[in-house]
Amino acid sequence: MSITSWETPNSSNIAAIGYDDDTRTGTITFRSGGTYTVDSVDRGVLEEMASSPSPGQYFNRHVKTTYRVRKA
Repeated sequence: MSITSWETPNSSNIAAIGYDDDTRTGTITFRSGGTYTVDSVDRGVLEEMASSPSPGQYFNRHVKTTYRVRKA
């Protein structure tokens, strides 16, 4: 199992982003305590989200609208 995680200090909403290479599943942890999983997502999408100026906006505009996102 290969899991990668990124901290998001430039985000007021998202605390961390994780990715499991084996299952192609992302995990988004919000500072409010909520956690969401993203199914069948490419690693590059989450890397780009983590490094974007606003990971929360990226999540809302590009991840939620394109991938299956569910509350964990």
